[in-house]
Amino acid sequence: MASRLTTFLKNAWDNEPVLVMSFTIVGLAIILLPLSSYTKYSIVINKAMTYNYPVPLLRRLRQKDCLSLGV
Repeated sequence: MASRLTTFLKNAWDNEPVLVMSFTIVGLAIILLPLSSYTKYSIVINKAMTYNYPVPLLRRLRQKDCLSLGV
């Protein structure tokens, strides 16, 4: 199995080195992303920040205010 994989990779490198390098870079990016310190600290910051921000409530308009506005 390993010999077939190495044969395939050597053949692919000989024919299309740009594709092999692009797939290698993408694969490393996917594998190394969870190991990054940026990911660690962004998770910590997201846990510390609240997503429930207070929203000011609008005052209810009285009936005569609605009539004066033409609503």
